[in-house]
Amino acid sequence: MPDHPAVADHRTTVIWDPRFLDYNFGPGHPFVMEYRGLAAHLLREIAPISGGVRWQTEVPVADHGTLIRFHREEYIQLVEGASNLERRVWLDSGDTPAFPGCHDAAARIVQGSIAAVHAATEHSAPALQLGGGLHHAHRDRASGFCIYNDVALAVDEACRKVGKVAYVDIDAHHGDGVMYGFYARGDVLDIDIHQDGSSLFPGTGDVDETGVEDGAGLKVNLPLPAGAGDRALVSLFHRVVLPMLREYRPPLVILQHGVDGHAGDPLAQLQYTRAGYAEILRELLSYARSNCAGRLVVTGGGGYDPANVALTLARVGEVLGGNPDGPPLGAALPAEWRDSFAVRAKSEAPRHWSDETRATSETWSPAVEQSLVDRLESSLGRRFPRVR
Repeated sequence: MPDHPAVADHRTTVIWDPRFLDYNFGPGHPFVMEYRGLAAHLLREIAPISGGVRWQTEVPVADHGTLIRFHREEYIQLVEGASNLERRVWLDSGDTPAFPGCHDAAARIVQGSIAAVHAATEHSAPALQLGGGLHHAHRDRASGFCIYNDVALAVDEACRKVGKVAYVDIDAHHGDGVMYGFYARGDVLDIDIHQDGSSLFPGTGDVDETGVEDGAGLKVNLPLPAGAGDRALVSLFHRVVLPMLREYRPPLVILQHGVDGHAGDPLAQLQYTRAGYAEILRELLSYARSNCAGRLVVTGGGGYDPANVALTLARVGEVLGGNPDGPPLGAALPAEWRDSFAVRAKSEAPRHWSDETRATSETWSPAVEQSLVDRLESSLGRRFPRVR
């Protein structure tokens, strides 16, 4: 008898290997992978609300043949060598130290993001890589707490599988490693909303950086002033991001969902809230379902307040898993998770989903927005919709 046809499984794949915690720069360093682990723990507690989540908890280390697709041979050798040292050496000018086992730890995160691309394409459904989003690493050097650039390698893998890809980055810091890594390529649309480089690392991502050669006009930067919040994020998403996606028509979208734009983050000065993040995610998920056969990959990213990171990324998983409104904001957080948070984050745990740092007065107005869009239109030589 013939085999029964496979039943489509459109659940969201969540990728979290506990060994991602090996990506650890040591005490006192601002980047703490443990905060992503708390997000994974919380999502496991609440995932039965929607039943739309499939977990992938074992991820191998990316091999040399994978890493060389983006990184230089000499740089990979440097990381491998530093990975075997007991003493601390720096892989950049002073933000990103090597540590014992750093090669395998970083390469496992790379493979996790590639696995997310595979899951999205094979199941025509979203995939969430909680440990990913290390968007600052360049081809030949580390940068900004990022040793290997997992999202760049995920972008490359997506291009290999579906032909072209749109990469949207909402981290507070400009995703320089990804943008410049594909600056001349026409198979990558890169749209980056970030705090202006005049006030935040890495100091790049102005509106006049729009790509060269085949990539000309496909690299889109939206630098925001310190203090901008949900009004800026949501409005620019509708005015710029969605029209660019509709015009480019990518078969797959990758979202780098940094949480360091959240109000109260200690390293950035934007004013996003979980409501703003959720609106963007719902819009992008709807777009992917209507135009990309559901193929949406979401990675983590920056984020340096443990409660903001854990609650925001867990809510991302819940929205992707089929609960568009996320958990009820007034609901209490699980007691066992709160106990774990207090130990792992070394701070008092939030009590409710509604607990978050509140945004202050937002430094944004229709005039500020129009000035930015005018500059972008001049750089790209195209028009965007007027203020909604």
